[in-house]
Order: sequence, then C-alpha cells, then structure tokens
Amino acid sequence: MKTLNQLKLNVPSIFATSASPKMSDKYVFVPTIDILENFEREGWEIASAKQTGLGLHGVHEIRLRNGELPKVGDTLVEAIIRNSHNGMTTLGVSAGLHRLVCSNGLTVPTALADSFNVRHQRFDLDDVKRLTESFAGKLPKIERSVNRMMRHEMTIDEKIDFVRKSAEIRFSKEKVLNDLEIVGLLTPNRVEDEGDDMWKVFNVVQEKFVRGGMNYLSSKGQRTKLKGLQNIIAVNRVNTKLWELAESII
Repeated sequence: MKTLNQLKLNVPSIFATSASPKMSDKYVFVPTIDILENFEREGWEIASAKQTGLGLHGVHEIRLRNGELPKVGDTLVEAIIRNSHNGMTTLGVSAGLHRLVCSNGLTVPTALADSFNVRHQRFDLDDVKRLTESFAGKLPKIERSVNRMMRHEMTIDEKIDFVRKSAEIRFSKEKVLNDLEIVGLLTPNRVEDEGDDMWKVFNVVQEKFVRGGMNYLSSKGQRTKLKGLQNIIAVNRVNTKLWELAESII
C-alpha cells in the first residue's frame, strides 16, 4: 500500500488545493484528497496510484481495495477514482479488477459496474459514500461475467477473430495483423496464462496491449516493438473496449 509521502512525491495532483489557473470561474474545484479520505473511512485502502504528466492539476488515478470484499476468480475487486483539476477529465469512480497472476489492472465497463460519474458543479461527498456501499451488490454481476469467460473455451478461429478486432481498438482499423503478430499476441507471458478459455485469452491480449513489448510492423512497414500505454485515459479506453469485445463473444 502507498504511503502519503510516496503519493505526494509521485502523484502530487491528489493533494491539489485549487484548480488550474486556466479554468474558468464556473469550474468548481473538487479536491481528490477529500474523496480519498471518504473511501478510507469506508474501509478502503490505497493499492496503487499514478498520474499522467507533471504538476498539481493533471489526470490521476487511484485504485483502492477493501479487505471485506471477496475475490472474483483469480482477481481482487478494486474501486478506481479518476480525476483532474485542469478540465481533462471529470471525476469518475468505477469498479476494477486486479489479477493476481500478473498484477495487471482491468477496468470493468459501465454496463457491468454502473460506473459513477459526476460533474464537478454537482458533486456531493454523500454520493461517494452511497457508491462505496453499493460495491458489494455489484460483485455477483461482475463475478458472473468473469465465470462465463472462464467457462467459454475458444476455438482457433474465435481467437484469431478476437485478436483482429482487438487490434482495431489498440491500433486502428487500417492496421491488419499478420500471422506472426497474431501468434505473438496469443502467446502467454507465463505458464499460468496458458489455456483456451476466454478469460485467459482476454487477459493475455489485454496485457500485451497495455504493457507493450510485442513485435509488430508499423504503418511504414518497419519492424518495431509496441510501447506500453502510460496515459491514464488511453489505458482506461483500451481496457473498457476490450472487455466489451470479450462480452460480445460470450
């Protein structure tokens, strides 16, 4: 778990006491530290935190866990707080999953988790308390989705189709994967991920796209290595879209 001193050093925007001077007078500042303290009062502890860019006003993300909530398969349930003080994103709180095998974080899309987003102008701390109390009620729905993925054994054709469609999320519709790239995306990084069920295939592909490392041909025909995603908004978009793609298959 992160200490406050570590957070101040690595994610200073959590502790901002005012909005960016670029924001208009209509912008109502919502200090992230107040939201964080509310979660901690409800029994949540910080698992990780990161920030895109430097300074006190950038986009930041905090992932928290509650020891009273049970695991879902091979994952821990997390609450994810995203915020910024420069207008780049509105405050959002959603459910996430942290897979123990690879220490990889997922974002459960709104269709499953009923993600809670508010406009800064209408924020009320009582809303955060209401949301934290509702997490336990969402667990069965998330667990059912994970179990369906675990039970669904994928054929070779299904895997290839999933990888090709997932590439449109990570790259663009113009990017056509060759056979070596498809094999690379489907090759697990560890023994625990070997298998044909949807859950393992999904996690293997998700990790490759978020953390990078796979070899591929660029749009200019040059062989290069995929860089990992660092931008919080980009990671959330890829995570959510990949989950929705997996859901559409089962």
